[in-house]
Amino acid sequence: MFKIVPTNRFLYFIIFIGMGLLQTASFTQADSQLSLNNAVSNTKITPRVRVLVAEDKRKLDVTIKGAYRIWAFPSRKLIKSGKYLNGLSLTPTSRGIKLGKDEWTFQSLRIEPLEDGDLMLNRSHFRGSVDISVNNAGLLYAINQLDVEDYLYGVLHYEVAPWWPMEALKAQAIAARTYALYQASVSRVNEYDLKSSTSSQVYGGSTTEKFRTKRAVDLTAGEVLTYQGKIFPAFFHATCAGITAGANELWKINIPPLAGGVHCGFCRFSPHTHWNAKVPLSEIEEKMTKYGHPIGRILKIEIITETPSARAGSLRITGTDGDFVMAAKDFRVWIGGERVRSTLFKILIRDDMALFNGRGWGHGVGLCQWGTLGQAWLGHDHEKILKFYYPEAEITSYESK
Repeated sequence: MFKIVPTNRFLYFIIFIGMGLLQTASFTQADSQLSLNNAVSNTKITPRVRVLVAEDKRKLDVTIKGAYRIWAFPSRKLIKSGKYLNGLSLTPTSRGIKLGKDEWTFQSLRIEPLEDGDLMLNRSHFRGSVDISVNNAGLLYAINQLDVEDYLYGVLHYEVAPWWPMEALKAQAIAARTYALYQASVSRVNEYDLKSSTSSQVYGGSTTEKFRTKRAVDLTAGEVLTYQGKIFPAFFHATCAGITAGANELWKINIPPLAGGVHCGFCRFSPHTHWNAKVPLSEIEEKMTKYGHPIGRILKIEIITETPSARAGSLRITGTDGDFVMAAKDFRVWIGGERVRSTLFKILIRDDMALFNGRGWGHGVGLCQWGTLGQAWLGHDHEKILKFYYPEAEITSYESK
């Protein structure tokens, strides 16, 4: 294997090929989860996942290009079948659910194509089956049930650019599979395991599948990360900007693979390494009032504690009517993760603006995606990359769990 020497031209090339990941789905992955009950899961891993793909809808359009069955739930009674379903609308009624001219008194039903990938819901194609239900507000929501490998087909290219090196794609596939199956293993009592948004992993169904990211999923089929034989939430983020954060800096998780403190120089060419943001003080004042902490006109915002990875731990916001201390991670959620891209920042107040000078994008825990790209370009394989970001973790097959 020849060694790549990073010239300026080469570095610009790396940045260019990665521009498809200017905004990764992972920048808010689990940012809104204040704690997780278990860092590792003893539950037997299932190869299927349940993904919330639509919610609070007054109408859902469905097309099935092939034979299908529709079942009522929870009775599992077959209520409709056919060879083709052409563009009918699902709507909630006072009694249940209506599909075209058919109306049922059931609150939930399952649409099951007999050929995988034949189902289209609101212009997006999905593998597996889709459960449609009416919520307490009388609106529809949809849950896609499918094999985890099929799920990853619709996830991976949102997390990494399809033209990145295959070893980077394979590393991301294993991390995403581990995260998804961990969530599935601890959420059995819930109606769904994952959302199709950045709060879990962005998922677009089979409509958005790409050849190279599908290939990465296939090449790593069944492979997950474990610690002491148990699966754990393999968090990832866009850019750590030099050092990864520990999961215990954000959540009640304390295991070696997520301990943080990994010094990563591989993401220094990421376009997210440095960022700046301006937030009007009036906006922050409105947020303070909205969340029950009115402090008047803001005079000062200061970092009063730092985490072991040098990120902001807690902030003191001082106003004309008092002050308030809060976690920096919660402040980031208040303002928005697309603006305050990480908690690795400094704050300066000038006139009526809070000026943020920051580094990195995301919570900083686990795998650094741009660091993964840098390592792959230097010839590191996916196993070396994963063991770098998740110390003491092992790569195994979920079929053996």
